[in-house]
Amino acid sequence: MFTLALCRPRATCRLRHGWDRCQAWSCRGFSTTAGQGQQVSLQVGGDVEMPVARREAETLFQERPEPGNQYLEDALLRSYLEAHLPPKVLEEVSQELEGFGNRLLTKIRPLGWECELNPPVFRQYDAWGQRVDHIVTCSAWKRMKEIAAEEGLIAEAYERRYSNWSRVYQAVKLYLFSTASGGFNCPLAMTDGAAKVIESLGIPASLKNAFDHLTSRDPRKFWTSGQWMTERRGGSDVANGTETVARKQPDGTYRLYGFKWFTSAADSDMALTLARIVDAEGRVKQGSGGLSLFFLRVRDEEEKLNSIQVQRLKEKLGTRQMATAELWLNGAKAELISAEGRGVASISNMLNITRIHNVIGAVASMRRMISLSREYALKRVVFGKLLKDHPLHMQTIARMEVRLPGAELILKKQKEDKDPQ
Repeated sequence: MFTLALCRPRATCRLRHGWDRCQAWSCRGFSTTAGQGQQVSLQVGGDVEMPVARREAETLFQERPEPGNQYLEDALLRSYLEAHLPPKVLEEVSQELEGFGNRLLTKIRPLGWECELNPPVFRQYDAWGQRVDHIVTCSAWKRMKEIAAEEGLIAEAYERRYSNWSRVYQAVKLYLFSTASGGFNCPLAMTDGAAKVIESLGIPASLKNAFDHLTSRDPRKFWTSGQWMTERRGGSDVANGTETVARKQPDGTYRLYGFKWFTSAADSDMALTLARIVDAEGRVKQGSGGLSLFFLRVRDEEEKLNSIQVQRLKEKLGTRQMATAELWLNGAKAELISAEGRGVASISNMLNITRIHNVIGAVASMRRMISLSREYALKRVVFGKLLKDHPLHMQTIARMEVRLPGAELILKKQKEDKDPQ
């Protein structure tokens, strides 16, 4: 595989110090046998030479896997749409999905890598010692929010351009977007859930503005939403783990006091959250029957936090590109949007939507990994032949391929049976 360069007297090691004599202990006494722009051989003594790579060399690296347009390469997805969508709808969405697949390949996936490489940073104080609690996200993360609006990743489900098929079309776009999104699919899940909750409430006048922002295609107007439920005493056990209380104000609004221990997408514009209303005697009702649902803006018109203190960002194993924080609600202004004691029932639509988004993301990740593995097997040479020519490897790929269609069909069946229109 390697071509040994001709020996040149007095050539020196370039491994760490350019073309000067290397002073590293591991390299002392070694000399190279080529000049810049040539294949380098390392002389280790006597007549023995070991080939190494020059900086510009490509000989040590095989061609990288290059999956193409996700939509065009997903035969099962396309066959499902062909079998279920009306012909006119199929023609329109197929053209849009092909264009979206090209945008994912050339524009969106590189932004996703930028999000991976530049996680959010928490700046608690400014240069003058004033507390600002500013969560700094990278430009690629902000651009993902704009793209989500432009592509109608939330709006599509609520505009209903294709009647009952609008949710299916939205799910397909989210499926394609998920693995390229750099984690932005998580705030979109909660945003979709919040929009569904507001819609299920009949879009009351006080929430019309929020609904319009959540479902906007205008990047300047588009909002994302948080789902603040987890507290220190429990996660899934919301009924017994919620300690946050709400005190009613003379103007009919409420002030929330409590500690939200795990709030994903903490840079969102709004949130739906649960709290226990304090009655006139200063008592609160325990259990799920004491929980009510509230809407709040994270920041006011002047971009100041709504009586919220960011304690810290979470150090997580996954989704590190998304800001997840511990928040102290110290009198945050909020609006009661459910009947008193009906918070869990009212937020159930949000939970159902986010669970469907999680399934979409899981199946999309399976598809992405298999696509990369198949492409890699066509280019990786090992033990004298391509990886695809090794029966054991192809047996593993085949098992993965069998599981994936099953997962996709379960997802599609779930969408049909529990379509949240």
